[in-house]
Amino acid sequence: MDAVVWTGTSLEHTQDVRVRSPGPGEVTVRIDAAGLCHSDVNALDGLIDQPVPVVLGHEACGVVIDRGPGVKVHIGQKVVLSTLRSCGACRACQAGAPTCCRDGQPAADPVFTRRGEPVEQFVRVGAFARQTVVHERQVVAVPTSVPDIVCALLGCAVLTGFGAVWSRAAVREGDAVLVVGAGGIGLAAVHAAALAGASRVLVVDRNPRKQALAHKLGATDFQLVDTAADVVEAARGLEPRGFDATFECVGRPDLLKAAIDVLAWGGRAVIVGLPAASTPLTFGMRDLFHDKALLGCRMGSVDPHEFVPKLAERYLAGELLLDPLVTAVAPLRQIGELIDDLRSGRLDRGVVDLTGGTRTLSRRDAA
Repeated sequence: MDAVVWTGTSLEHTQDVRVRSPGPGEVTVRIDAAGLCHSDVNALDGLIDQPVPVVLGHEACGVVIDRGPGVKVHIGQKVVLSTLRSCGACRACQAGAPTCCRDGQPAADPVFTRRGEPVEQFVRVGAFARQTVVHERQVVAVPTSVPDIVCALLGCAVLTGFGAVWSRAAVREGDAVLVVGAGGIGLAAVHAAALAGASRVLVVDRNPRKQALAHKLGATDFQLVDTAADVVEAARGLEPRGFDATFECVGRPDLLKAAIDVLAWGGRAVIVGLPAASTPLTFGMRDLFHDKALLGCRMGSVDPHEFVPKLAERYLAGELLLDPLVTAVAPLRQIGELIDDLRSGRLDRGVVDLTGGTRTLSRRDAA
């Protein structure tokens, strides 16, 4: 089977990965498209404690081609994959908060093997392979009319960015919003804030090529920054009384501290970026004194089974501008070039096309 395996020292495109059959409650999904996320690169760089060898990739869409006993999802259904293997029955799940489920479905036998040896499945998805096996709770049915290249983003970048804005911070009409970092998730947050009716959406990033797309997605202001002090200066220059909601989408504690410092009274700072697990955060206790809130956010803090279909519906209605988020598409054999683009800042969101054929890497301008 066509797959990419990270061995710990090299990223190997191979045909010798095997996928097992689905067990009770599981489905086999043929992966048609998979987004490249910073989390995947963080695993390559050792910022995530990930055993190897491993099939990376977690932001994907495809079609159910097999199912185990007790599964209700139909074979042939187009689905978006989720990393959330929630139980569906606990108090958190019943309250619509599967990101807080602590009784998730137990891990089964290794999904992948290579030359008879087990290969890890990144965050219980392993999407950089033509097929994967996941629990049925990890798939969300979507209309076939949503293009694969867009559909792949609904399970992570778009879900997280929109969920952080619409659900976790509950941005309202007239709010002033700051987005720190204009990667795929940050840009999704920008668009979500604009659609929520924010009066100001300030985007700060150190990459000038992000500006055009940020404005296209609804940013009212864009400023280049190099340091956390630059973020504070830019924000206070536009909103001296502070921002109602700030989103740190990079994963740096100094930038998160800046996002806290520029909050208005009653404002909400949301941690969206994913730092290394051991990264400390230091701030004064009085920094949150005036009814300010610091909020964690995992996968948008939403239920993908409810949120993803709504995103798909609004995209098909022409309300969501998601196609511009994808600035490069490549076959699996060229994933290394997408990774290089992401690291160099040339990429907003790259998507891997796993359908085969003669496709080669294609890039386009962000806006």
